[in-house]
Amino acid sequence: MSLRRVEIVTVGDELLSGETIDTNSNYLDQVLEQAGWRVVRHTTVPDQVEAIVEVFREAVTRADAVISCGGLGPTCDDLTMEALARAMGVGLRRDEATLAAIRDRFRSFGREMMPNNERQAMVPSRGVVIPNRAGTAPGFLARILGIPIFLLPGVPSEVRDLMVREILPRLASGSDPKPDCDRFVRKRRTIKVIGLGESRLEHEIRDVMAQHRRVVWGFRTLGLENHVKMLVDSETSDGTRVLDAAEADLSEVLGSRIFGRDDATLETVVLEKLEAKGQTLAVAESCTGGLITKQLTDVPGASRSLLGGVVSYADAVKCHLLGVDEAMLSQCGAVSAEVAEAMAIGVRARLGASVGLSVTGVAGPSGGRPTKPVGLVYVGIADAAGSDTSRIQLPGDRARVRSSSATWALDFVRRRLERYP
Repeated sequence: MSLRRVEIVTVGDELLSGETIDTNSNYLDQVLEQAGWRVVRHTTVPDQVEAIVEVFREAVTRADAVISCGGLGPTCDDLTMEALARAMGVGLRRDEATLAAIRDRFRSFGREMMPNNERQAMVPSRGVVIPNRAGTAPGFLARILGIPIFLLPGVPSEVRDLMVREILPRLASGSDPKPDCDRFVRKRRTIKVIGLGESRLEHEIRDVMAQHRRVVWGFRTLGLENHVKMLVDSETSDGTRVLDAAEADLSEVLGSRIFGRDDATLETVVLEKLEAKGQTLAVAESCTGGLITKQLTDVPGASRSLLGGVVSYADAVKCHLLGVDEAMLSQCGAVSAEVAEAMAIGVRARLGASVGLSVTGVAGPSGGRPTKPVGLVYVGIADAAGSDTSRIQLPGDRARVRSSSATWALDFVRRRLERYP
């Protein structure tokens, strides 16, 4: 048995030049695997009819379905519909229902429709128009050698809407190219770890990996995080059971160094723990410049636990807003365990939070010295049980030091909260 195969084609000069990052393929990979399809290839082609025709004709010989994103706009470099028609050996026609829908959309926005928008109603003479509720460019479904080719616009929000509303249901009901393949499903799980480098992590779980041989293991580093990726191709229930057993053994070995799984992020985990334990958080940031607060407030509902933050970049602000003693700053310096602790105590008191978190460090590229090099960071925490600090020396440029500092600080809070009853 094997999974149904799908090939993803992305169209656009801007993708090949690096001007635009292809986020659509990442999304499609995830939702297609969840639906029981195996992505066998990604192909990116320029805005050239011949190149698009060639990849369509090749893709249908390799896959059981093809999904293409991009090249459906109103301008002269949007050529995917024309290329599909040529690959099929048919002409283009104007779809009046699509043209009316485009006109209605412009009218609803109170905007004038340009003549070139009519190009978006030109579709291959054989196939099915897929209405786009989120934009002006319609999707399209056609077949070459019996293999379905779905055309989607390049706008990520429109891709997501069309996939959920139109494409996935059509794939589920209309494509079953291999007997029994609907029962053969790929199961994937990611265990997220902090505090271990990639090589050390693999070394520590080597016995677990050897014990669970049906799992395909992989690793991914993301800043201070390392993700253990597990994949099983099997029957649905059996695959889940295999992953559950492997995860249980990983948890026994790694313990609290695991902070979450799959879609969990460190900030969502921290906010969930704060809310579950009835705690509130206030943050004082120096070298991160508000990054921690930004990451927390990116999570909907963060206000249930996060009271606020203070960007105390200058020493004077540390003194006036957080109550850090000037003599301490003069004696210990802004980048010190003592100041980090005082910042955490101060922001907790000023904002009336259950927990105060602080970070201060040398982000670089200048400002370092032998005793306090670039990348030296202190994190402080204060709560009803007292206060504590953590020191770390981080590698990388300014952006990496700041990002890693935020991660380390959030994990410091997570570990503290795990001690709470």
